[in-house]
Amino acid sequence: MGVSVKRIVVTGMGIVSPLGCGVQHVWQSLLAGKSGITRLSEQLVADIPCKVAGQVPSIDSDPLHGFDPLATIPAKERKKMDRFIEFALVAAREALAQAGWSPASEAEQERTATVIATGIGGFSEIANAVHTTDERGPRRLSPFTIPSFLANLAAGHVSIAHGFRGPIGAPVTACAAGAQAIGDAARMIRSGEADIALCGGAEAAIHRVSLSGFAAARALSSASSDQPEAASRPFDRDRDGFV
Repeated sequence: MGVSVKRIVVTGMGIVSPLGCGVQHVWQSLLAGKSGITRLSEQLVADIPCKVAGQVPSIDSDPLHGFDPLATIPAKERKKMDRFIEFALVAAREALAQAGWSPASEAEQERTATVIATGIGGFSEIANAVHTTDERGPRRLSPFTIPSFLANLAAGHVSIAHGFRGPIGAPVTACAAGAQAIGDAARMIRSGEADIALCGGAEAAIHRVSLSGFAAARALSSASSDQPEAASRPFDRDRDGFV
């Protein structure tokens, strides 16, 4: 006798990526074989073997599809969050608009879960806080220092921004984190904890310390500095690391 399994469907998506922002634009870029991997500034990587990364383009460099946090996040609020949280907020807004989901009743809000993963969290904010403490002293830290980099606050800020009151989660499982968030969200729906779940992952870890650490572990691609689009080829016999 078969067991009936509750169907779960995806009704909306959102993306902030090195290819730009917006699901349709990024999808067309992928179909066209475009790469979002670019060379980093020499100031950042002069003494680091890996010279390339997937940098999210700004609205200044790409007026049509670049990242524009101020279109979603008030300037005052940006002082309270690391860049990975900003990415999550902008991508979430697109996904919810595409899904047409804006819960108005308390019951709908309580049945909407938020599960947003990250591998590291607010790495840049942590590193900057250490620098401030060492150079200027602990009293110079902002009261928003800790909330700015906590891994769970991508999900936290998104749920607050949209009035969600359902279950919340923040998997921190390295490169598998985003996939786990989707799985966790599906299980929440299947178990009856939620009817709707906003899920995904966000990362913003381009920093001298993170690049140096991964380079020390010999994990980063270092042979494609002059040809960034050729970096990170996991199934190539000449593969030499990720970006």
